Amino acid sequence: MVEETAGLASRMTRRLRKKGWTISTAESCTGGLLASLITDISGASQWFSQGWIVYSNEAKMRELGVEKSAFDEGEAGAVSHEVAVQMARGARYQSGSDVSIAITGIAGPGGSTIDKEVGRVHVAVIAQDYFLVRRMDFGDNDRSDNKRSFAVFALRLALETLDRFEDQENVSEEENNELLDITQDISEMDPSSEEWAGSMSWTVEETTVADEIQKVDLASLTDWDE
Repeated sequence: MVEETAGLASRMTRRLRKKGWTISTAESCTGGLLASLITDISGASQWFSQGWIVYSNEAKMRELGVEKSAFDEGEAGAVSHEVAVQMARGARYQSGSDVSIAITGIAGPGGSTIDKEVGRVHVAVIAQDYFLVRRMDFGDNDRSDNKRSFAVFALRLALETLDRFEDQENVSEEENNELLDITQDISEMDPSSEEWAGSMSWTVEETTVADEIQKVDLASLTDWDE
């Protein structure tokens, strides 16, 4: 897996260098592993912008502007498409990067629920205006194995997102406008689906992310009785 992972990271960085793009990361369960894999490649300062390790819900809200409502019980919650894409959105906005990758999942051995077992991960990738979010279940493996699998999955999804973004650039303006109209509002998407994909309107989203981060009440995130 080590060689495969290094190969995927190299492929992605070559794509970024070719476009002159930068990338940022937002990680929960992988604890910075993805950022480490990307920066293992010499010259990473040319394409790697910034990374966040946001383990708690409070950190996701405070650092990346994830909305508190995204953690509600049900299909959403911390391990969900909604949180993943909001993490990626916040990372891209905060860093000013062209691409962002976000990972949230359950590496184990604890943390599972009736609906979400150990080995589940949600990864979101945003390339400029295009986003792709996908869920994968790797099963009840060793914690370290799951973390590595999550990171490899994220690299593969990033490459696929870059492919889709380039394909989208080649469609007609009319087709692209139709895509924007259909997929702009992630709140209307099915949280139980395996994949979300579409385009975001950053003229709106940039303000939204900034406002969400500024609105976080740090005092309310602290348990003063501890």
